[in-house]
Amino acid sequence: MRSGVGHGLPVTAPHRTERGLDRFATFVDAVVAIAITLLVLPLVDVATEREPGQSVGELLGDHLGQFGAFALSFVVIARLWLLHHAVFERVAAYDPVVVRTSLVWVFTIVVLPFPTELLPLADGGRTVFALYVGDLTLSSLALTVLVLHVARTPAVQRAGLVPWPSAAPSVAATALFAVALVLGLLVPAIGFWGLLLQFASGPAVRAWEHRRPRMA
Repeated sequence: MRSGVGHGLPVTAPHRTERGLDRFATFVDAVVAIAITLLVLPLVDVATEREPGQSVGELLGDHLGQFGAFALSFVVIARLWLLHHAVFERVAAYDPVVVRTSLVWVFTIVVLPFPTELLPLADGGRTVFALYVGDLTLSSLALTVLVLHVARTPAVQRAGLVPWPSAAPSVAATALFAVALVLGLLVPAIGFWGLLLQFASGPAVRAWEHRRPRMA
């Protein structure tokens, strides 16, 4: 055992407690809540820009792009949080991989309000697309790494639950985000339409899982 420099405190391997896991999960949830709040703040500023005699409908029409970007990113963050929450429902302990992977995921959530604010800009072009879809790809990748790690590490799993579900949906979502990113950069006309590939993840996973027993 060594003493901490200048503090006289013992330095030992960290003791990972259930309280520590609860604090970390609470931290992650708080950061996600703050990120969602940041999404709506620009819309609050829109309300202050209403000119005398301008109707609410006209105000909404003038800023339709901003409202659409907010709705899109709200849905994206909510979906990603639900996936992360589903993983943590199965986590009873944590290790460095769980913490670091979750922090990478939190980073992607915190960054998302920035490209969201740029989405309505007509001159954003390929750069804004790369920032937004690239962030989503990294976020999905972090979740996939977390799912695979927890599924393969009994020491962090919560006992007494049904067998761990397939990681195929998470892997498929990440792969399709990457495909959408590459397609959008190579063929700018496709742009954000490539994100619609996510609707193909379900059929792709079902086809793979139906084929896998035959391959085995």
